[in-house]
Amino acid sequence: MAGSGTIRVSPKPERVWALLAVLASMATILIEIPAALMSEGGYSFTQQPISHLGMTGCGDWGDVGTPIEVCSPAHPFVNGVSIIAGSMLAIIAFIWHDWIAPSRWGRCGSFLLAAGGMLLAGTGMVPADIDPTLHAVFGFGGSGIQNLGLLAAGIALTHWPEKRWIGPVEFGGLTLGLGAFGLAGALFLAAPETWNLPVGIVERAASYPFLIWFILAGWMQLRDASRRKRELTSGR
Repeated sequence: MAGSGTIRVSPKPERVWALLAVLASMATILIEIPAALMSEGGYSFTQQPISHLGMTGCGDWGDVGTPIEVCSPAHPFVNGVSIIAGSMLAIIAFIWHDWIAPSRWGRCGSFLLAAGGMLLAGTGMVPADIDPTLHAVFGFGGSGIQNLGLLAAGIALTHWPEKRWIGPVEFGGLTLGLGAFGLAGALFLAAPETWNLPVGIVERAASYPFLIWFILAGWMQLRDASRRKRELTSGR
């Protein structure tokens, strides 16, 4: 089956890509929990950035006046998940360009989401204590591009004639909301340090919408593929 709102491949590959999108996104979020529990000296999800979980060395980190002890024995897993999941999501974003919407906005959203996935992989390849500047470029740039990709995908979805619904919510509108929320978080990342914002919360507000979108989109495709399989089995 092929048509608007479906990936133009057979049902089995569609389910595989959708499942990989869900698993990769969930792994990127959930790996933080065991990594935080294993951190020596403790870890604060509100006051410390995600990058502290990926640092390869141990020691004080931060401004001279307020150094934070950082030591993450689980850093190989955190960085490895970022590299693998980011690369995988970049590939999936390209594959999903027709599912988002076969239009210019859809292709633009697909390209930006793929670029955001590669920048996520870049944060794992270059931990913050190895090259702080390059890591910051990958992290901040990735958050901006990921959420711009969500905005473009949201415009494509809302303008495409065949709407998709996740429960009572139109998925295009939800995509726009996630993109706007994440982009606001990315802008707050550039706020002056004198604002004393909880950097951990702000960074996750900027980066999580991208991952949440892939979880929801993958779940929707798994749901739709299962429904189509039941319809074919029943001869409808």
